[in-house]
Amino acid sequence: MISRFSVSTTSILPVLISILACSLSSWSSGKPPSEIITLTAFCTLLAFISVLDHSNHKIPNKLTLVPLPVVFFISFLLPNIHELSVTESWWVTPLIGALLAGTIFSAAYFLPNTNLGGGDVKLATLIGSISGFPLCLASLLVGLLIFAVNQALTGNKKSAPLAPYLYYGTLLSIIAAQQI
Repeated sequence: MISRFSVSTTSILPVLISILACSLSSWSSGKPPSEIITLTAFCTLLAFISVLDHSNHKIPNKLTLVPLPVVFFISFLLPNIHELSVTESWWVTPLIGALLAGTIFSAAYFLPNTNLGGGDVKLATLIGSISGFPLCLASLLVGLLIFAVNQALTGNKKSAPLAPYLYYGTLLSIIAAQQI
């Protein structure tokens, strides 16, 4: 059986890095096992999405829209999963993060001369719900800075997939926030 999405064996490296980095960082910050497993699963999902976008230039809706209610359900079960939460209510942090990230990327999507795709908007919304407010702002900013620096250093003028950079920014932000 041939899959619709082909992924090379070298593309598995970000997924493995995600599993190791997120689980070791969560463990070293003293998180309980349930939160370590959950955060590692979220980071692995984002890594898988970034690999798909890098190799196929497509982000499937199933991988961005289906996990949104799951993130909210897990936020209900594990209210301390979000780093740097500004409120005690389990639903406020992921909701504000998702709305803010989704709104920013939706506005950028409609700007002229932007090569932002609809999958990037949905991915930013998912990242906002996973990292929560205010960490989603740092996640997206770091990802966009890494993207801009890479584009400037390589002199690449054509469109490049944004998901891997948003993933790296999110992973770095979550790891940094856990160490604070």
